[in-house]
Amino acid sequence: MYAVKVFHGYIDSCGRRTRKKEEALIFYDIGQAEQFAKKIGGRVKELMIVVEKSEKTGALM
Repeated sequence: MYAVKVFHGYIDSCGRRTRKKEEALIFYDIGQAEQFAKKIGGRVKELMIVVEKSEKTGALM
């Protein structure tokens, strides 16, 4: 998964800059991400999603 990074944040689904990685617009194809980044003057960053397991309930978070 990839996101477009600008300044000190990411582009969200509304086209605004956000500092929260969780709200970033996600691209599954690096080609599409690079094309969008080039158009707006950003760069592509690969995102790593970390899944944690709750100690109390055992549910994935």
